[in-house]
Amino acid sequence: MLKLEKVALSKDASPKKTLPKGKKKATREKIIKAAVEVFAKYPYHAASIRMICNVAEVDHPLISYYFGSKANLFRIVITEVLEQRKQLQKTWFAEVKSMGATRGLSLFIDYILEDYRKRPGLFHIVSLNLFQADNMDTIPGYELIQEFIRVDIGGMKDNLELRVSNSEGEMFVRAMSMLLIGFLGGGRSYAKAMNMDPDSIVYYNWVRDTVFYTLLPRLKTMVKNP
Repeated sequence: MLKLEKVALSKDASPKKTLPKGKKKATREKIIKAAVEVFAKYPYHAASIRMICNVAEVDHPLISYYFGSKANLFRIVITEVLEQRKQLQKTWFAEVKSMGATRGLSLFIDYILEDYRKRPGLFHIVSLNLFQADNMDTIPGYELIQEFIRVDIGGMKDNLELRVSNSEGEMFVRAMSMLLIGFLGGGRSYAKAMNMDPDSIVYYNWVRDTVFYTLLPRLKTMVKNP
């Protein structure tokens, strides 16, 4: 369990004494939003509290007060964006469950891309940190990044009634997760290699078509309703 760093605050800097309850909640949310933005641009070890302070327009003591340390803030960011994804995915699976493989996979990918356009942070954070940790202990919350992948695996296996072994189903879902993490989280590199704008509809359509046509043939053999 991570221990929060105790930082002495002056009377003037203490949110506990100077900020009303509603203001404290708003400040905390502003810091988390800024942290998502910074951690989505820089790997954990390259991101700094100073960067987050600048984006959130707050003083360092406030971040120490609410979160204790960069490590704890990173874990909270991962936890919150992952929980948002879990809740959305429940809705997505409920809608595509009764569809055939072709229509269901197409719509599922559309949902992922639409969510990515609105909230790109999760894919970028996962991509920036997933492949850089030779030792998972060097990145706080690394197990939560792995949980992001397990969410996709568990959701698809539980909702699509795959007619394959658990190991085969996991291979399929893990492959889909890695394609999306790479193409979306690492989109700037992939798009640049193809002379595309990573934020353009052209690139999004390329990602959609590539994932769809790569996975559909196998998915049709795995579900009861192809």
